[in-house]
Amino acid sequence: MSKRNTNPFKRRISFRPMRESFLILCEGENTEPIYFNSFRLVTATVQALPVRAGDAKAVVRSAIRRRNVETDKGNDYDHYWVVFDKDETADQAFNEAIALAEENGFRVAYSNQAFELWFVLHFEYISRPMHRRQHTERLTALLGFRYEKDKETTRRICRVLLDQQEQAINYAQRLLNQYRDNDPRNPATEESSTTVHQLVQELRLFR
Repeated sequence: MSKRNTNPFKRRISFRPMRESFLILCEGENTEPIYFNSFRLVTATVQALPVRAGDAKAVVRSAIRRRNVETDKGNDYDHYWVVFDKDETADQAFNEAIALAEENGFRVAYSNQAFELWFVLHFEYISRPMHRRQHTERLTALLGFRYEKDKETTRRICRVLLDQQEQAINYAQRLLNQYRDNDPRNPATEESSTTVHQLVQELRLFR
């Protein structure tokens, strides 16, 4: 007959890994939030939300306000990121937007010129200035279907790009390395370049 544990102080204790949390505030209405919310992580949660669009500084100011609203609600995140493009933002304003974000506790995933550069880098390396209209045209050719910014197309792209993520990270870092010796750094003039891979690398730590 087996002995029964009658010690009331001896209980089974289960441990669950601590879950980190990301708040990612994005310029884009569909593409960026859908892309980052598609990450399936084991030990972290992701909340990627759109903020009011505009030039880069307007996006950052909107992100700061949204973060403050979340804090007032008691929602405290471990990691704060803001995602925006250069687009038509003036050079000085773009660099000031990056500085403003960092001064307010955000890490920045910027793209010069557009977020779609990150998608293109999943397929090929680009070492030349490339207008955002060319990103769209090139993506359509590379994907084999028309690139659109709608929700369904973005979800489809997320599935296609997953296996090529490592290559995109390497290509994005290689682009940044071209400008490593610039002193001071001038992201506004570093076309084409992106730091989206830095956010992606951090998310991948929690897979």
